[in-house]
Amino acid sequence: MPGWSVIPTIRVPDMAEGLRFYEDVLGFALDRGDVNQPNNSLTRGDARVMLETPTDLFSPGYNQAIRDRLDGKSAVTLYIEAPDLEELYERVQEAGATIVDPVADRPWGQLEFTLEDHMGNWLTFWKATNKKS
Repeated sequence: MPGWSVIPTIRVPDMAEGLRFYEDVLGFALDRGDVNQPNNSLTRGDARVMLETPTDLFSPGYNQAIRDRLDGKSAVTLYIEAPDLEELYERVQEAGATIVDPVADRPWGQLEFTLEDHMGNWLTFWKATNKKS
């Protein structure tokens, strides 16, 4: 069905810090919004993410739940396709990003690595290699 897509929202306490990491370290481009907005859209190729700071735009219970979860660890990992995987890996290493799992071939036919963003979220970047075990 056309029109369906998934755009993860990554909640951050400080938009300037979030934009710095996603733009400068990961190479995302600001698609909508600016540092003064509580919700911004970023793109990298076909990948899209939203960065959002806690606000009072939602119901009081949801607003508080967002604030309460900011310091928690999540088991969720976002998988983002990266045709320029090797260059991105060098870029994030040079920027001092925390590499959780270094670049490696996987038995399902992908080359990938996982990093931790400035908030502790895990992002796995991958590209197809067609080398399946």
